[in-house]
Amino acid sequence: MPTIHQLPADGFDALVFDWDGTLADTLAAHYAALSTALSPYGLTVDADWYATATGMSTDEAVLWLSRDQDVELPLPLADLVDRCQTAYLDQLDQVREITAVADIARANHGRVPMAVASGGRRRSIEATMKHLALDELFDAVVAREDVHRGKPEPDIFLAAAAALGVPPARCIVLEDSEAGITAADRASMTVIDIRRNLHHA
Repeated sequence: MPTIHQLPADGFDALVFDWDGTLADTLAAHYAALSTALSPYGLTVDADWYATATGMSTDEAVLWLSRDQDVELPLPLADLVDRCQTAYLDQLDQVREITAVADIARANHGRVPMAVASGGRRRSIEATMKHLALDELFDAVVAREDVHRGKPEPDIFLAAAAALGVPPARCIVLEDSEAGITAADRASMTVIDIRRNLHHA
């Protein structure tokens, strides 16, 4: 598996980026938002658990917490997710770009098609992209609500390749989670695990 410093000079026709933890350091903001939004309903978000849950969408995180803590959801899942998203938007001042990865996007803007393919919701992704001034770099954004199955299933990445008009085997994915890496593998894409030698900037 190549590293972030080994992006090949050729052999690919598109770049596909995960968002949370890959282009944007959103962990603290999402954790604060989830805790704030869910605690009134009896759901506790453990910080250590959340640090290991990267790649999990908000929908899947809420369902997992509900099952694990044996708490019946008091509202429809979509309503709880919306509350989490609203709480996240209040935390945008905590979010920073991950410069080493954002610089790859900047360097390849206009050279190859590029997409964001994220298990997050479009509302929060696009707001954060604008906040970080990264919104003009990408030709497509595929979010969790655009596909039936989230990562580790390949649907999000396959939808991104289709949106770019590039065969999956000609795409390179940049990812930071086991679920995302598995999804990229299942989509027959080359994947770069940015955690191998990346320092957040």
